[in-house]
Amino acid sequence: MAVTAGGARRAAPNLVLQGICWAVAAAVFHSLVPVAVRWLSAKFPAIEIVFIRNLIGFLLLSAVYARRGMTALRTRRISIHIQRSLSNFVGMWMWFYAIGVMPIGKAIALHFTSPLWAALLAVLILRERPSATRWFAIGAGFVGVLVILRPGAVPFGWASAMVLASAALYAMTTIYTRVVGRTDDAGVTTFYYQFFLMAFSAGPALWTWVMPSWNDIPAILMLGVVGTIAPYCIIRALKCAEATVTAPFDFLRMPFTTFLGFLIFGESTSIWVWVGGAIIFGATYFMTWREARAHRG
Repeated sequence: MAVTAGGARRAAPNLVLQGICWAVAAAVFHSLVPVAVRWLSAKFPAIEIVFIRNLIGFLLLSAVYARRGMTALRTRRISIHIQRSLSNFVGMWMWFYAIGVMPIGKAIALHFTSPLWAALLAVLILRERPSATRWFAIGAGFVGVLVILRPGAVPFGWASAMVLASAALYAMTTIYTRVVGRTDDAGVTTFYYQFFLMAFSAGPALWTWVMPSWNDIPAILMLGVVGTIAPYCIIRALKCAEATVTAPFDFLRMPFTTFLGFLIFGESTSIWVWVGGAIIFGATYFMTWREARAHRG
């Protein structure tokens, strides 16, 4: 028994370390998506980039389920999958469009508001009873938004509005995920998400289609592959460790993406973006940590 207990004690830190490694990998892969989108935005309309990203993801997942058997994709919640995917589709379209016209660092910082929107929507839609901690975190997070936008000091651009709207729609997607997750596993949800986003974007993308050249292939493959791998890394991270352990590493997306934006596109990032982004992320993590403690208690 002592050996078993010792083994269990040794296994727990190992799992936490694995969770951290998966969380860092997710941050790295997520950092590459905006870079690929910005690269492709110089030539392709945002809707075509959305279509290409989800077409590649759908093909990858189709190959996986072709081996497992398509019967694994059966669901009784197809209408919820459609609603979830529609919300995600509009949010991704806005997100990719905004990345093409505004500094990447600022876009990433504003998009960190998605968990705060999710907390607010859970109150409005799921009728959850919010704690004082949640209200404080939501309020503090949106103070961070004001720090980034500095209304009155700099013009409030429509691109910033699109990022915030996209973050809210991604949060709505999270709400749908919580509902559909009661009956369907993550693989099924991901498959239908890729399929419906590909289907929703196909018509508009073909209408405005720009033919890719061989020079575009690296960015296209990077977008499709890392955009599919990153969510998988998050799922693996959460299987190994709690969200309160893995969540802080999500903030690595900001320095990673900002550094790549500077290196590749020569973009600089204002100090106010860093301050506001830190406030938003800090508020999100504080809310996650407090509510995790409340559930354990």
